[in-house]
Amino acid sequence: MTKAAQNLLLIVIGAAVLWITLGTDEYLNYVKPGFRYLLVAAAAVLVALGAAGLRGEWRARPDDGHGHGHEHQHAPCDAEGDGHGHDHGGRGPRVAWLMCLPVLAIFVVAPPALGSYTAGRDTGRQAQPPAAPAQGYGPLPQNGAPVAMTMGEFIGRSYEAQTGQSPYLQNVQVQLTGFVTPRADGPGWQVTRLKMACCAGDAVPFPVVVHGLERPPADTWVRVVGTWRPPRGRAVSGLHELQGRSVTKIKKPRNPYE
Repeated sequence: MTKAAQNLLLIVIGAAVLWITLGTDEYLNYVKPGFRYLLVAAAAVLVALGAAGLRGEWRARPDDGHGHGHEHQHAPCDAEGDGHGHDHGGRGPRVAWLMCLPVLAIFVVAPPALGSYTAGRDTGRQAQPPAAPAQGYGPLPQNGAPVAMTMGEFIGRSYEAQTGQSPYLQNVQVQLTGFVTPRADGPGWQVTRLKMACCAGDAVPFPVVVHGLERPPADTWVRVVGTWRPPRGRAVSGLHELQGRSVTKIKKPRNPYE
């Protein structure tokens, strides 16, 4: 790979990152929304470095006086040379072509957001119930309309209801949004959302077991309406359940994580 090709590849990688951050929302499959501007800045630096490198290559092309745009000089041998003292036109190591892989991954096979496979493997990494807001979880409307809430809020309220700290969740219809995850160790199925602290690599699942409804295919994004179901047996088991009333298939949200 020549130096010119390396610089061109930097530009292409930077352009790819700019595309997934400014042209689409694909970057949300990998990092939190707040990292958008950092990605844009990093991509701009890659493009600038690549452009500066190309400009330097074009301006530094030697001329041997016969109109030839190349140079072949003999240089003293040193530890970093090839033992023959030849300058091979500024070619870098062939392994540099591996830099093409991120570009191909973005443009050809862009990895999707994590789904049921990750959630099923990470059963030992389920997130702990989120801390309640500083003012605590307040009362919920009792007008019969489903209350939309995040998976984190539902699990936090479920934990408080299990421990007797709050009665607000009982007999209230709630609406949860997530993807379908099969359940191998009990009845029902799970609606799950992954909680991301920084990037997809540290995501942990927020699963809620749904009873009374037929399971849609795995990884289907759904909106589930139901009421909190107290755990049977030992309380505070880390199991949070919903007695389902309806399930609706939806498109994947713009941001698939919480």
